[in-house]
Amino acid sequence: MIPVFWIVEGGNQVAATMDQQNLAIERGMHTYAQVCTDQCFAIDNDKVKDVTYNGFTMDYFQKVTDNELRRIIAGGVFNPKAVHQPVNPNAVPRAEEYGGGLLSNDVDYLMALIRSSDPKNHEKSGFDELPAYLQANNTTLYNAAVTFGKQGQFGEAKDMTSQKEITIDIADNGSNGVTCQSQQGCFTPINIKVKVGTKITWVNKSRLAHTVVAAAGQDIASPKPASDIFDSKKQLATNDTFTYTVTDAAYNANSDTHRLLYYCSIHPDMVAQLVIEK
Repeated sequence: MIPVFWIVEGGNQVAATMDQQNLAIERGMHTYAQVCTDQCFAIDNDKVKDVTYNGFTMDYFQKVTDNELRRIIAGGVFNPKAVHQPVNPNAVPRAEEYGGGLLSNDVDYLMALIRSSDPKNHEKSGFDELPAYLQANNTTLYNAAVTFGKQGQFGEAKDMTSQKEITIDIADNGSNGVTCQSQQGCFTPINIKVKVGTKITWVNKSRLAHTVVAAAGQDIASPKPASDIFDSKKQLATNDTFTYTVTDAAYNANSDTHRLLYYCSIHPDMVAQLVIEK
């Protein structure tokens, strides 16, 4: 028979461990709010969504080891495939040993916070408390995250809902003032608001061949095709075109936002967005 005081002592140790873990997660959330301020997350109806750290999604972090997670945080490694890149790479948070301002405890706390986003590791994500914390401590960042939630990572969409036929160019990065994240080419305008029934024609004005493919979901780091919505299939050579008429399927693809991403399957870092209305 196990002595009662051993059971009580064991229970106290478990409770103490949980308290320490919760404290680490809370401190990680505070640190995150201080260092991850450039389109790291969105807030919609006081809930956090589209959470990233250094351009990596929480789904990505669920697949990596603790050593890799620590390397990304401490070394200030930024996802090269993320659509939104830092204007100043030196501003990416990193640990002191890499010339940054994160203390070793800060790295540990951020790791605890990120790991809490996986339900297998913790019953509640530390990110759930972020909106309330920001409302009390940083209303500017809170408001920016709310705006980000409404507009997405491409910023405010160009309103073209009054037009029944639209042309989108595929251009070389840097040509005629066109810029985007990809060095292989850009869709321009990169983010437009259209209505169901609008006829869109993409014209390849780039020197390279490209495709135009609807993306499934909102993961632009590793986009997956939603070819049932639209897919040019063949490569578009210079001056080739692809035409698509916006359907209800596109409108309903992401029913919470009605935003549809699309990309070039040859150069998957070429991503753009349609904001669809009825």
